[in-house]
Amino acid sequence: MTQADPYFLGHRQAEQERLQLQGQELASEANWLFDQLDLPLIDAQVIELGCGPRGCLDLLAERVGPQGRVVGLELSDTAVQLARQFVAERGLVNVEVVQGDAHATGLPRASFDLATARLVLVNVPQPEQIVTEMVALVRPGGMVALHEADYVSLLCDPPHHAWSRLLQALETYAQLNGVDLFIGRRVPRLLRDAGLVGVQAHPIIYLHPPEHWRRMILWQFVQNLRDRLIAQGVLAEAELDELAAALQRHLEDPDTLVMSHLYIQVWGRKPVA
Repeated sequence: MTQADPYFLGHRQAEQERLQLQGQELASEANWLFDQLDLPLIDAQVIELGCGPRGCLDLLAERVGPQGRVVGLELSDTAVQLARQFVAERGLVNVEVVQGDAHATGLPRASFDLATARLVLVNVPQPEQIVTEMVALVRPGGMVALHEADYVSLLCDPPHHAWSRLLQALETYAQLNGVDLFIGRRVPRLLRDAGLVGVQAHPIIYLHPPEHWRRMILWQFVQNLRDRLIAQGVLAEAELDELAAALQRHLEDPDTLVMSHLYIQVWGRKPVA
């Protein structure tokens, strides 16, 4: 079973606002990843697939310089409009936002020095197609760099039945719709299988303290998926609302420990024939 819009977390306004905040908060992680690439980005041609309303567009624009070019590709109408607004407000004259599907962009092959994406594979079906597309888009000697997630470490302590039940519901929904919430561990292998060499990986994990906005991320994801969870029979409306309220109370308790997803940054080079 698949949705007409396959993106796992949907595109409601609250999700777009979360993604904008996420882009700001993850800037240091993105810069660290780009620093690891054995690739001069000044004057480079770069594409970010699934850029959402902001992504790394500003960071990449600064790195490629005025003679370089950054393309942000996004499927959602709403996110495309927000990304174009962000580009205009920041005066990023070397950035273009285009609408398209990361599985099949239709863009010229071997035309970019770097293809990158952040938290895209974990949210869509057929992620292997996106990796294949990214490899096809970069020239020989170019690079692919990904920042992905794996739900393996997403937990709270003390344990709570609402957390466990809602996380199980998300996993069930993901399985019904062809989404792999544990893809992070597979990304290095996907890059190697796609023909990249020199593949490297770097793990990231956090504890989210009280008042940190990402502490509520499981609750936020449940809100994003509420209508879909009910429509597909994963949870009844009354049970979902009761669990969500209980989860919110548990996460608002400052004594509750909240651990993040496992994030994994992976990068590799396309061989020169």
